[in-house]
Amino acid sequence: MLDITYDVVGSFLRPQAVKEARAQYAAGEISRDELRAVEDSAISALVAQEVEHGLRLVTDGEFRRRWWHLDWLKEFDGFTTEHLDVERNGVVNHIELGYIDGRIGYDPARPHPEIEAFDFLKSEADAYPGVQAKKCISGPNMILVDNYLQLGKKDVPHYGDDVDLLIEDIAAAYQAAIRDLYAHGCLYLQIDDTSWTYMIDEAFLAKIAGMGYDKDTVLAWFQRVSTAALAGKPEDMTIATHFCKGNFKGNHLFEGFYDSVAPIIAQVPYDGFYVEYDDERSGSFEPWAALKDTGATFVAGLISTKNSQLEDRADLERRLGEVRSIVGDNIALSPQCGFASVEEGNSIDEQTQWDKVDLLVANRDLVAR
Repeated sequence: MLDITYDVVGSFLRPQAVKEARAQYAAGEISRDELRAVEDSAISALVAQEVEHGLRLVTDGEFRRRWWHLDWLKEFDGFTTEHLDVERNGVVNHIELGYIDGRIGYDPARPHPEIEAFDFLKSEADAYPGVQAKKCISGPNMILVDNYLQLGKKDVPHYGDDVDLLIEDIAAAYQAAIRDLYAHGCLYLQIDDTSWTYMIDEAFLAKIAGMGYDKDTVLAWFQRVSTAALAGKPEDMTIATHFCKGNFKGNHLFEGFYDSVAPIIAQVPYDGFYVEYDDERSGSFEPWAALKDTGATFVAGLISTKNSQLEDRADLERRLGEVRSIVGDNIALSPQCGFASVEEGNSIDEQTQWDKVDLLVANRDLVAR
């Protein structure tokens, strides 16, 4: 296992060259290989920057992705997406939501863009002594969220209304994907899953109640599939989870505290829990007392990627002291989320992004063990 005391969540602001190349590819002006060459160059430069700024776990910034979750979920057989225009805060956004169109499975024998992406990241990270490549993927719950709770599809191809069988297949697919990543040298995997915070938002709970679902049933689904997905994971592979209250162009999506979901999430055998705590909307750390003495690392997301204000060291020290008093010494520090969960990115500039990384690294001694 890796001893984590500080880390970033994963995504970084897309460089202009990547944005332009993706637009050109979408317009049919360049080939996929030409797009990949631009992405490769940008990822190589990003890894060098991450190392230069003191990060020891590095990611590819999710530069090859449009969405933080769907690009990964499309790796599974039996899952596809549809495009929608949704108005939020007076702005119409073009989004995708996923749904089940067949039996969920993962075939390691066929080419997987996300596996190829990890291969390239690892080759870059391996050039730097003491640096580890971290792969970020979205979690199994998100399949259930998009299909049932967002799009309201209840009669599912292959499964009908048999959610239990679906959960078994999702878990088996994740087990196969985790083994595949491990075979490619992945020793640190972060599973991003905002599904839990859907279930603390009263407006969303009212929505799903109108669809015939109740909170306890859905949380039981989440716990079952998340736990089963980790079954048989390699002993020397670290698997952590991250979740926040949504991050679309730097705006949160959900309201509420973690009190009702944290004790359930804490039962899932992750090695680490990256949790958003960058403002008062997160409430206290008390719900995470269940993690004490479990051996899992609580990664406190105290640094905001949503604004340019640099956090105060004394305040970070005070809040980390609160965390330690509740969950014990096995804690770490991170931003509350990535810098660009979608390709448009948060409403900050690249200088601010790296200032935040420098702030994180400069305060790593506050959690040194």
